[in-house]
Amino acid sequence: MEAPGLVACHASTPVARARPPASFRPDIQGLRAVAVLIVALGHARVPGLSGGFVGVDVFFVISGFLITQWLFGRALDSGRVPFADFYAARARRILPAATLTLAVTCIASVFYLNPVRALSAVHDAIWAAVFAANIHFANVGADYFARDDPPSPIQHFWTLGVEEQFYLVWPVLLAATLVVLRIAGRSNGTARRAVGAVLVVGSAVSMTWCIRLTASNPTAAYFSTLARTWEFGVGALIAVALPSVVRVPARLRSALTWVGLAAIVAAAVAYGPGTPFPGVAALLPVVGSSLVVAGGTAAGAHTGASLLLCRRPLRLVGDRSYAFYLWHWPALVIAAEYFGHPLSPAENVIVLGAAFAVSCVTYWLYENPVRHARTLVRPRAALTLWPVTVSAVVVAAGIAMAVVETPRAAAPSLELASARVDRASAPSTAGERVRAALLASVAPARLRQPVPHALAPPLGRLRFDVYRLGDCMAGTATRSKVCTLGDTTSSRRLVVLGDSHAEMWLPPLLWFAARYHWSLVPLIKDGCVPSIMGSRDCAAWYAWARDQVRHLHPRAVVVSQFWSSWGPGGASAVARELHELAPLTERLVVMEDPPARSEAAVDCLLRRGATLGSCAFPVIPGEASAYAAVRGDARAAGAAYVRTLLWFCVRGLCPTVVGTIVTYRDTTHITATYARVLSEPLAAEIATATGR
Repeated sequence: MEAPGLVACHASTPVARARPPASFRPDIQGLRAVAVLIVALGHARVPGLSGGFVGVDVFFVISGFLITQWLFGRALDSGRVPFADFYAARARRILPAATLTLAVTCIASVFYLNPVRALSAVHDAIWAAVFAANIHFANVGADYFARDDPPSPIQHFWTLGVEEQFYLVWPVLLAATLVVLRIAGRSNGTARRAVGAVLVVGSAVSMTWCIRLTASNPTAAYFSTLARTWEFGVGALIAVALPSVVRVPARLRSALTWVGLAAIVAAAVAYGPGTPFPGVAALLPVVGSSLVVAGGTAAGAHTGASLLLCRRPLRLVGDRSYAFYLWHWPALVIAAEYFGHPLSPAENVIVLGAAFAVSCVTYWLYENPVRHARTLVRPRAALTLWPVTVSAVVVAAGIAMAVVETPRAAAPSLELASARVDRASAPSTAGERVRAALLASVAPARLRQPVPHALAPPLGRLRFDVYRLGDCMAGTATRSKVCTLGDTTSSRRLVVLGDSHAEMWLPPLLWFAARYHWSLVPLIKDGCVPSIMGSRDCAAWYAWARDQVRHLHPRAVVVSQFWSSWGPGGASAVARELHELAPLTERLVVMEDPPARSEAAVDCLLRRGATLGSCAFPVIPGEASAYAAVRGDARAAGAAYVRTLLWFCVRGLCPTVVGTIVTYRDTTHITATYARVLSEPLAAEIATATGR
């Protein structure tokens, strides 16, 4: 029998004639190719591969198998886990290509992205250099106000963060298990069973956590090392159980490899952005990968999926899969950002072709020569690559940050610096001043002007120009701390109920509460838009919030949510909320939801050749219909309807810059700066609606 790690491809293939080492698995190289291709083509938005992200799960299973086979085999031979050799091998394999990709991406971002996105990418690169990108992107993804931002060209480094964090713990756990067994004088067979038991228990705990976290916070689960550990554990369990695996009849193993490959492809085709992932859905690609890996072990597997996986084209892609994975994502992201619009699938495939060519060149001329350099053969020398990597990326990031020109700040003002003010005919009320500023902002001469260099807030701080409610916000929970703001001594209570669009209006609402002596209680949860249309968590939160309104007996309730772009479903959901809330308060107020932009304001304003006109946008027909429907629903429920559209749009056009002020911080949320400017006119409207 051949060595347990070897798959027998056809003797006539170039792979067999190359005489690979006994531990080499050419079918696994082919499986790597399948994984990286479905990832890359999925990222390129090729039709039929909306679930291409499952390729990452395939990589995790392969990694768990190969690394554990290497570690466990040497541990059994020598009686100890070779930590220095292991981390030196990881350094030679992972760090050279990762360092080059991060450094080049930082430089490319400076040249091809706008300054704000470039600085963000450079910041992301530093997290990636210390293999903590998954932690960083989990925090960014959990920030509701950052979800409209385009993806970072460094985002794919989260997988390396998960992998390296796992390999900080797994060798230590393996060594501890073997030490206990050695003290007890146990045999190698017992060692396999004991390590297998550790893997089964650890993977079960990880998978349970993965399923629970995916149900409550899928973003955190996606990037979580603990939630992904079971995927490595499945591969590791195969490596530990190899003697048992090879006793399975060869025909059955061969058939199972086809089943496994079909499962991977099925997941890539059937899954999509709406699939709760990883969770239970990750079982399909993980089990499929394990069947291919286990079924391809030992002799007789040449009738299985290795017939395909051992072919030279897939082997070639598999050999370069790591480099291709590193290069493909920044190429796609930077190309789309540079051209200012999402590329078509055909254009993306061309970009992928260029990225693969780059990966071949770097594989031949850089990655392999560094990995096999004589000076790095000794573990001590190879281990120096870890601090060298971090230092190199930090230096590249520092240079990039020094080169990028940061957008300047201006004082918030509704008036144009060049405008002549006729004091006799100047608007007398705050609302009139806003309307006058809007009219000036859509004047043809104004719209032809380039975007000013200095704005309020400065474009580099635009994403942070947001009012934060803190622990008074429900967040991912189904209830929150009940806070009293405004004039806390007043007996007149105002409840503000809604989502992040209610939160963005809090600066003027708090101004109203202070001026007119109301206590204000926010009942707000991000992402429930409207609350009864969202997930199960949203429904549970809305039920809780409705009970709070019943308990608080407020004199008035203000409902503010993101519904302008939801069409008839959004309008009917608002109508249902109003019907249920009307009996619980004396005055019910609905705030008109500002229209949505098609892209984040910062990307439009910093685009090459952008003008104030090119960043203005219209109210689309679907939004106009939603406004009419909700106005009618408000009348039917006896609720007041506060029109806010007149502070954003005039003559059918909505400017992004009014005076020196940027109105939107992303595609749907207004800036806190502009919200404060609207404090007086909004307070007047709310005062009228609530009877003060």
